Amino acid sequence: MTFGAVCSPSSSAQFVKNLNAERFKGDYPAAVEVIQKRHYVDNNANNAQQVKEIHAAGGFEIRNWISNSKRVGDALEEKNTEEKNLDLSPELATEKVLGMWWCTNVDTFTYKVGWDRYGRALLQGQRRPTKRQMLRVLMSVFDPLGIRAQFLMHLKILLQEVWRSGIGWDDQVDETIFERWQTWLNVLPSIEMISISRCYVSRNSIHHGDVQLHTFVDASKNGIAAACYLRFNHEDVVECNIVAAKTKVAPLKYLSIARLELQAALIGSRLARTLSEALMVHITHRVFWSDSQDVLCWIRSGHRRYSPLVAFRVSEILELTDMTEWWYVPTDLNVADDGTKWKGLPNLKPQAWFNGLQFLYLAEDHWPRASKGSRTTDLELRPSAHFTAYDPIVQVNDFSNWGRLNHETVINEIRQKYSIPKLRTALTNVRFNCQRCKNHRVDPKVPIVADLPAARLHAFARPFTHVDVDFFRPYETVVGRRTDKCWGMMAT
Repeated sequence: MTFGAVCSPSSSAQFVKNLNAERFKGDYPAAVEVIQKRHYVDNNANNAQQVKEIHAAGGFEIRNWISNSKRVGDALEEKNTEEKNLDLSPELATEKVLGMWWCTNVDTFTYKVGWDRYGRALLQGQRRPTKRQMLRVLMSVFDPLGIRAQFLMHLKILLQEVWRSGIGWDDQVDETIFERWQTWLNVLPSIEMISISRCYVSRNSIHHGDVQLHTFVDASKNGIAAACYLRFNHEDVVECNIVAAKTKVAPLKYLSIARLELQAALIGSRLARTLSEALMVHITHRVFWSDSQDVLCWIRSGHRRYSPLVAFRVSEILELTDMTEWWYVPTDLNVADDGTKWKGLPNLKPQAWFNGLQFLYLAEDHWPRASKGSRTTDLELRPSAHFTAYDPIVQVNDFSNWGRLNHETVINEIRQKYSIPKLRTALTNVRFNCQRCKNHRVDPKVPIVADLPAARLHAFARPFTHVDVDFFRPYETVVGRRTDKCWGMMAT
């Protein structure tokens, strides 16, 4: 690793941590997998007494254990002599985990707003922000799972509008942006009201029954969004919770809505693949929902017929998913729509975005469906033209001289009957590959040779008056039991 690089201490610590855990792979395989794959930097969010023992064998002292069980917490911290706060009131029984606050007494995740970090005047809309301050607020919200993606997405869109305006980093935004900033700030206090259960299920078992991964994708002119949900069904008891979400603003260069919908489908496919590999839950079935009929037609038809942008993305989608896993959902039932459009003020209460739409709690027969093959699309088709002419377009016999049948004459005759894109280029390729055209273009010439030497022109000279000697390559000859090299000499 590079000496002095910022990442070097972290990289070396991760290498030593994994190397130490590898020694116990035979005795504690589950704990070793937790250490190597389920640590976030130096944080571990798993239950593992064995993890503590493995780290201790390598000289790593794991501290600050927290648990939703007081007995487990006391067992893990039996040697911790630091002073602890014994006040277990709901306000104080919280610990910060990956940007969220874990309420251990009720086993839920909540969020808090750092009012004092940025100043209440800024976050309460009393002071007009600068571009630097808006970016600072956005980047300070740590949300790796995208639980608050539908809320942060609108600040991303607003920041892109600020970027388009071309103002400086320390210049205050204009009145229009400031009004939209205040609208976003009005929803900010609702962040602290979000409460999400740490467990995906409360009544079912994650190891029994039917476990499905549902991915919703959507796009608008402002951005794209994808949200993934786990649906548990065991003995007719259905539970559904959000797992992760991802949002991106639309590029500054204009893209059609259909292309953005396709990009959203690709992001949803990648996110579902990542979750399938990371979750310790056996997923029995996957379903991908999109409200774009064009995208579904592209996925279900031959993608080589379409433009390179569509063909490449559809090809990757089909590598990550199966064609039969893609279903149609109406726009009003697409939960990812909340991550791309603001219909008034967003509702951050744990309803559709956090627990899935109502139809997911119904039997599969009641889910929205669209008849397969009921619609086709001509969007993004590759331009192609094929003509079959039974009669010659240009009457060659009308020209007394082949040279008069020039390039422009043929183009003129063809364009009187047909409209062919890039005709001039196509005709040039035909002319250069036509053997008859090559024969008429050729101009035979006598090859230029050197004059004969003067010695060759002496008619009455005696034989061998002028002699040329030439040696040529050695040949291997067999003489008895040995091999010799022989050279040849020519005298002319």
